[in-house]
Amino acid sequence: MYAPISLLSFLILLPLAPFVHKVHHVLTVVILLVFVSSTAYAWIATPFTSSSRLKVFFAHQVELTNVSATTPSPQLTRAVTQLNLIEGYGPRLAATLPSSQHYSDDSSEKCEAGELIPTICEWAVPPALHPSIPGAKEDSWLVANVTRRGPASLRVEIEGVQTRACRIYVNSHSIKRYRARTIESPQMEWSTFDVPASKERDIHLLALWARSWDTKKFQADLELDAGNEEGAEEPIAGRVSCLWNDGPRGALIPALEEARAFLPEWVAISKAGSGLVEASSGFVL
Repeated sequence: MYAPISLLSFLILLPLAPFVHKVHHVLTVVILLVFVSSTAYAWIATPFTSSSRLKVFFAHQVELTNVSATTPSPQLTRAVTQLNLIEGYGPRLAATLPSSQHYSDDSSEKCEAGELIPTICEWAVPPALHPSIPGAKEDSWLVANVTRRGPASLRVEIEGVQTRACRIYVNSHSIKRYRARTIESPQMEWSTFDVPASKERDIHLLALWARSWDTKKFQADLELDAGNEEGAEEPIAGRVSCLWNDGPRGALIPALEEARAFLPEWVAISKAGSGLVEASSGFVL
C-alpha cells in the first residue's frame, strides 16, 4: 500500500527538480518540522478514541455437569468470561475488570493466542457474576438425553430453557449424516441431511435453530464416521449446549454489565458468536 503512494509522490515531485534550488530554505525547514511533528503524533497518540473504538468480542461460557440418563438436567459448575481482541490489548483490558483479579490460583485470568482472533483472554468469574435466566428454576439451563443407538450413531434430545438455539458437538467422531426435528407435536416431520463427501471428516458441530419460542425440544439422529471397525468400538465423546443473549426472553449476564461498566470508553463490546452465553454439558457413551 505504501510503495505505490511513495512512487506516485515521487513522480508528482519529479518535474519540480530543476527548480528546487530556487526554493527558499525556510520552506525546507517548515516541511521538516511538519514531518517530525506528524511522525511523533503517529507514534505517541492512541489509535482508539470514543469516536473510533476498538471492537472487543465478549463471550460467557457456562460449564455444566455431564449429562447422563440419571442426570438429564445438568447443574452449573463454573462460568468463564472470554474477551477476544487484537494482539497487545488483552492483558491490559482484562486487568480493568475486577472479576479477572478475583482468583489467585490456576483459574485466574489467562491470555493466549487464538485461531481467528490474535488474543483470547478468559477467566472464571465469582458466583456473584454467574448468569441466570429470569423466571427459570435455579441452575436450570437445559434438559438433554443422549443415547447411543449403534456403533456409530446417536440420538440426542435437547431442550433449552427460554432459548431457540442449541448445539451438538461430537469431538471424537465426525458427522456423516443427520436428521433433525423440533418436537412440538408427535406429527412433526424429520429433515434429513447428508454431509458433502469433501467435508465428511471436518464436521463436528450441529447447530439447531427453532422458528418460534413455543418449541419445546430438539431431536436429532446422527450417523458418525467411525473410520474403521476399531473406531466403531471407541467411546463417543462430545457435548450439548444452548445459547442465550441479553434483553427480553434472554439471560441476565452480570459479567457483561461489568464489562460495560469498567472497560474504557474507547472499547466497543460485541458478541463473539451466535450468543453471548453458551451453557454446555459433556457426554461420553
